[in-house]
Amino acid sequence: MSNLEESIVLITSASDNSRKADVIGTGFAFYQEDNYTYLLTCAHVIEDVGGEENVLVNNIPAEVLGIGDVKGFDLAVLGVEKLNVPLFQLISLSEAKNRKFRTAGHYLYGEEKKILLETVDGTFGKKRFARQNNERVAVWNLLVDEGDRLRRGYSGAPVVDLETGGVLGVATNMENDGAKGLAISVEALKKIWPQMPPIISYFYLEKFDVITVNKKGEEIERRFHEAVFFTEDLGNGVVLEMVAIPGGTFLMGSSENEEVRGYSESPQHQVTLQPFYMSKYPITQDQYQAIMGKNPSNFKGGNRPVECVSWYDAVEFCHQLSQKTGKNYKLPSESEWEYACRAATTTPFYFGETITSELVNYNGKYTYGNASKGKFRE
Repeated sequence: MSNLEESIVLITSASDNSRKADVIGTGFAFYQEDNYTYLLTCAHVIEDVGGEENVLVNNIPAEVLGIGDVKGFDLAVLGVEKLNVPLFQLISLSEAKNRKFRTAGHYLYGEEKKILLETVDGTFGKKRFARQNNERVAVWNLLVDEGDRLRRGYSGAPVVDLETGGVLGVATNMENDGAKGLAISVEALKKIWPQMPPIISYFYLEKFDVITVNKKGEEIERRFHEAVFFTEDLGNGVVLEMVAIPGGTFLMGSSENEEVRGYSESPQHQVTLQPFYMSKYPITQDQYQAIMGKNPSNFKGGNRPVECVSWYDAVEFCHQLSQKTGKNYKLPSESEWEYACRAATTTPFYFGETITSELVNYNGKYTYGNASKGKFRE
């Protein structure tokens, strides 16, 4: 969060109307292509500065690419040339109540009306909904910490979820002299900007349980986890879910006393990896068909894993997926694959010392370690 203030832009009016001289707003960048930067702010900020032809971003003329209704989806997308600011990542959460946020915005100070920028912390409150054209998106209550307050000029400020570091919403309104406010979800972006390039995406947060079993395959612990992911639209209702894998260091390979280990799993050695993304599931036949235009699988089924593909086919799939999305896709390295599978564990399986057919779909007549025989779902 150290670069929050550096990522904020000032929105002012280019109008000769003297009444617009004291009108300011806030915005932030979320995507950049070549020399062109895409930003978000509020629709009412555009209206306040005198309309679409009068928008300045850090004193640079801006183009309004998409805009919602002030009384509905109070959001606007701007495009600016030759603007160099750090980018924010957008994130969508189904629930955010009691999570901590941070935002920063501009305001006018004193009789001289100096333009200042200040950071504000707080907690997300109750979720509401904004409606426009028979659609709805989430709007979050903002409960500002004591001693802080939102001010006029904060409209359009990014509201950052402190756990993920992503922008969950855009500040739109304030109440109770700035002690409370509202933030509209970034999900409104796609609704006000139908022409949004497919390369632009926002992240989601998924909650799930992780269990641990003992040597007999009996559950001994269940804990809650969260993972950040984004989706790629491959067309015709087919999507690809990509999960964020945090960077870190792990011990690659297996110990010499691990059952059914292979010789190639030695020697164990430390490997450090940078953050990366990996598909949530094996590539399905529908996903392969969407990118490659064919399905070579023997065991047909759209949601089944694609098979009968070579390494060269898989590399070509990544190449064509990269061309379609504008992102750089590749096969995971051996260390990335093992790191993701281990999920910060050192046991033979990420869920513990053994495997059972209650956890994994395999031939449970064959056992590992001290586990009992299980089912075989032929």
